Amino acid sequence: MSKSLDYLKPFKKFIDWQQLESLKNERESWWKRPSSEKWKVEQYPEISPSSVDLSQNEIRIEGEVSSTQSESLEAIAKKLIPWKKGPFKLFHLNIDAEWRSDLKWSRLEKAIPALKDKVVLDIGCNNGYFLFRMANQSPRLVLGIDPVLPMQAQFDLIQNYAKAKNTHFELFGVEHLTLFKEMYDVIFHMGIIYHHRHPIQQLIDIREALKPGGCAVIETIGIPGEESVALFPEDRYARMGNVWFVPTMNCLINWAKKARFIDVEIIADTDMTHEEQRLTPWCPPPFQSLDASLDPENPKLTIEGHPAPRRLMIRVTKKAGQ
Repeated sequence: MSKSLDYLKPFKKFIDWQQLESLKNERESWWKRPSSEKWKVEQYPEISPSSVDLSQNEIRIEGEVSSTQSESLEAIAKKLIPWKKGPFKLFHLNIDAEWRSDLKWSRLEKAIPALKDKVVLDIGCNNGYFLFRMANQSPRLVLGIDPVLPMQAQFDLIQNYAKAKNTHFELFGVEHLTLFKEMYDVIFHMGIIYHHRHPIQQLIDIREALKPGGCAVIETIGIPGEESVALFPEDRYARMGNVWFVPTMNCLINWAKKARFIDVEIIADTDMTHEEQRLTPWCPPPFQSLDASLDPENPKLTIEGHPAPRRLMIRVTKKAGQ
């Protein structure tokens, strides 16, 4: 875990530094809560990896481990269940997470600029699977933010051995984007927008945090249809209570245009599949996944009777000089 914000000092002129330091201290205090004890890892097995490969679908950290080290490492990783994003190969452990995040990465990889020497932000980064894929391209900085303690604990475990250069995780949320102005070359905002009340404001805040000419990847669940509309579920959507707006692709595009982005490009509009999202030993029952969210008699509907979710992804650009 990042104990200080020193790594951000080269970017200080783009940051509300006083507010960010205050936020950092407040979020670090979360680890002192009694409820955080189950996510704390006091010590990792001392293992020197023989190789770290961030270029494959599976983040691979290889090396020889003793039986004692193996048992300790497995106990730590299982303590941090559920693993929602992956896959990871951590020495002898094949962490097959609920989401095959490599499939999403394969959809967007060819649609983004080269990340070498870029300043990159991943909003809602979960355990950092995408951070490690980005780090493979040698960005100047890749920062992941997610205000969820177990996500940081999982990231810290992988990063303890991967030691991905210029790669950091903070317990910040999308609402803290306003602390950054014209700092980032590329922002990833994937699987977040539908969990919040104000989708347009999120997009505006992303635009403000981008450098002029910078780009963002916006990915969300969506519904089929040609109209520019969004579903606003009365209660739950696919068993999720924290869903506000579920747009069609045209609605998502118009959101981006209303937020004054240019060059809106469709990257993907795909079905949700059981290949990509499912329960595994690393995300076992009683946790629920895609199967439980769909009508068992009609998979084109959610369990509540709404249109089943699709995955929509667009790339947007901030106008140079904006």
